[in-house]
Amino acid sequence: MKKLLQVLALLGNLLLLTHPLRADVGDIYVANFAAGNVYRVTPDGTKTVFVSGLTSPSGVAFDAKGNLFVADFAANTISMVTPQAVKTTFLSGLSKPYGLAFDSAGNLYSADIGSGKIFKTTPGGVKSTFASGLNSPAGLAFDHVGNLFETDFGSGQVFKFTPAGAKSTFATGLTSPGGITLDVAGNIYVADATGTVFKFTPAGAKSASVTGLSQPTGLVFDRVGNLYVADNATGLISKVIPAGTRTTLVSGLSNPQYLAIQPPTRQLLNISTRAKVEGGDNVMIAGFIVGPADSGDNTVVVRVLGPSLAQAGVSGPLSDPSLELFKGQTLLKANNDWKDTQEQAITATGLAPTDDHESAILITLAPGTYTAVVSSANSSTGVALVEVYKLQ
Repeated sequence: MKKLLQVLALLGNLLLLTHPLRADVGDIYVANFAAGNVYRVTPDGTKTVFVSGLTSPSGVAFDAKGNLFVADFAANTISMVTPQAVKTTFLSGLSKPYGLAFDSAGNLYSADIGSGKIFKTTPGGVKSTFASGLNSPAGLAFDHVGNLFETDFGSGQVFKFTPAGAKSTFATGLTSPGGITLDVAGNIYVADATGTVFKFTPAGAKSASVTGLSQPTGLVFDRVGNLYVADNATGLISKVIPAGTRTTLVSGLSNPQYLAIQPPTRQLLNISTRAKVEGGDNVMIAGFIVGPADSGDNTVVVRVLGPSLAQAGVSGPLSDPSLELFKGQTLLKANNDWKDTQEQAITATGLAPTDDHESAILITLAPGTYTAVVSSANSSTGVALVEVYKLQ
């Protein structure tokens, strides 16, 4: 029997929270630049105003709690809009903010065209300069390992930044690139002023993905691989299915800019606990409850972080955690490196670990009590973090 190193009583009920104004998963949000509002567009093309009273909204991005952040180009602010459409100012004193993106730790990155910088802002609102010396930085997007891609509108390039901020040139020869997004395979898509959406493999090989547009701006993928493209000149959002067929989802917009898609609501269930794993049979055990009993099945992501904790200043992180999920004495699922079996599905949740040696399990669970057991895959010792998320 494995020796119990630490028992963590993590009793988080997976309760379905309802918000009358919350969008359904898969709704698209578009910054409607000339009208000063953000539209919500359902998958069938129904358009409603989600928030108004803005000046020139440009970039949009969701945090893990379902709050929508909106860059206001002319007001030099970034607003936070709750799922109930309550708007507050998150940042001010910027200089023509545009593209927005969140990293896996919940930090907000904003492209600041006027200053040529990318700012990083913590969830608590502490702002710092992540990158400078850019030429009208526009779109931002992260890959699953935490690299940040930036479209440099003025120079016609795409730059890549490591999590530590090291900059390299990823692509050149574009004409005023704007919106940028990634598919689940890690390919990078860039909207270019030539009327084309270009696709780049992670290695940088370039091809034309969508052609015949006017002024494509915002790009976003849904959970099944459809690409949505906002066109500033025509006021349209087009839907491009994986086979390449393009149709109009919605029309009548006023200089639409960037897009964001309603993510699965991810509730961290008071289950975010850190402890030391000492190797061998010295394991960490985390228990959690899915409930109440009449709540039906719940899809959750259980993940264990180790190496990436070093970036958060944790000393001695576990180098190679391994995860087992039990119900009673029954092993439901096990994982060592998260990419081993469920890479695409976990990436699509937005909860993929940033280090390949970390563990994650995506699973649907009936109401009941479960146990996550964390051990060391290489018998080393170190600190690990266990998290359990519910997807709505």
